[in-house]
Amino acid sequence: MRAAPTLSGNIGYFQFLSLGFGTMIGSAWVILLGNWLGEAGPGGAVLGFVSGALIVMTIGACYAELTALLPEAGSEFIYAHRVYGRGVAFTVGWFLVLYLISVTVFEALALAWITEMLIPAWKSAALYRAFGSSISAQMLIIGIGAALAIFLLNFIGTQVAVISHSILTYGFLLVVLCILGALLLHGRVGHMQPLFATTNGKPWWWGSGGIFAFCAYALNGFQAIPQAIEERSGRTNLRIIGIVIIASIAAAAAFYCLVVIAASLATPWRMLVAEPLPMIAAAATLPHGETFVLVLLIATAVSLLKAWNGVFMMAVRLMVAMARAGYVPPAFARLHPRYRSPAAALVFIAALNIVGIFAGKAAIEPITDMCAMVLTLTYVMCCVTVLRLRSRGGAASFPLPGGNAFAWIGLAGSVTMAVVAFLAPFLQRDGLPLEWELLGAWGLIGVVVWLTRVRHASLS
Repeated sequence: MRAAPTLSGNIGYFQFLSLGFGTMIGSAWVILLGNWLGEAGPGGAVLGFVSGALIVMTIGACYAELTALLPEAGSEFIYAHRVYGRGVAFTVGWFLVLYLISVTVFEALALAWITEMLIPAWKSAALYRAFGSSISAQMLIIGIGAALAIFLLNFIGTQVAVISHSILTYGFLLVVLCILGALLLHGRVGHMQPLFATTNGKPWWWGSGGIFAFCAYALNGFQAIPQAIEERSGRTNLRIIGIVIIASIAAAAAFYCLVVIAASLATPWRMLVAEPLPMIAAAATLPHGETFVLVLLIATAVSLLKAWNGVFMMAVRLMVAMARAGYVPPAFARLHPRYRSPAAALVFIAALNIVGIFAGKAAIEPITDMCAMVLTLTYVMCCVTVLRLRSRGGAASFPLPGGNAFAWIGLAGSVTMAVVAFLAPFLQRDGLPLEWELLGAWGLIGVVVWLTRVRHASLS
């Protein structure tokens, strides 16, 4: 790789844990709870999350082993670059850029939506329409303003960004756990009955299987830890960081299960299915419900910001790694002389984030589907990479628990998730899905970039 300054951030264990957990938990637990309950019932939803978490934890263990072997910024891209060569590495990096930028756009649009609920009087008339959805000035102001704030946090330096992320994560967790505790105390077991049922007329295990596959997206974000591994404190141990990766996945899955259980105890779960924001509806049933609703909406906005910041950090570090390897201009790997942050990479990612906001809320569903498609393929690659390196006798500071058996379980689970993710858009709508069109267009642009720049650079 080309010589470039090493990123530094002095990140410790609890900050790594907040990076992983905080990036995984965004807004799905508020927005999608009704879908989970209606398609699988409380018992089926919990079963889907537990089974999905077990697979993602085995995948996370593969990441932990690779992180210990290659503790550099770039994560999946670095693994592909070192093991498979430039062609595979460029493909992985190119589609990961699309995935990460798409998630930052999703968080911006979701934040604008939540803010509309917090301040309904501020809602303005539509400026224009995109993909069948209206875009207001308020939505653009909130999204662009928050994007610029996250850019500035990261521009000032990694420590500022990580400390802010940790404060938001642990503060959010404290507040929401108190609300979930109140729901548990005031709930009734009868509200959860029947545990395994649906409101859409389909078998509950279909919905449970869908949640299992959704875990590929719901439990993604632990990759923020390997992306930032280069910036670890000198006092950290790679083996313990591997444990932190797995622990962050387990904690996120437990959080999702707790949300399902608490909301279903507080209100008959069939009533929650019809609510636009079921978690908010459940909180409204508590004594002084208006206050709990307000606090929960604020907590959701905070949750979005921390997840957004984590994914933003991942995207920037991916650009730095690709620049070091010669896949994108070397300017993306240069550090600001004062703040020691990758200024050009930060500007590039922030600009793409802001441009994507203009697509509007209608882009949310195809964005999440497309992200799941890209994610599951990177999961498959990482599991295969561990098996390949182990066959060569590679060793790591964090050897995979259970040996090759765990890697094979992770591979089988990730392949299953990938099949579901790629087929789901066809089952949901007629014709060629927008997700496939976006992936195809991005792929064609990637072919042009490869032929005109990357391949030429590798041959020169």
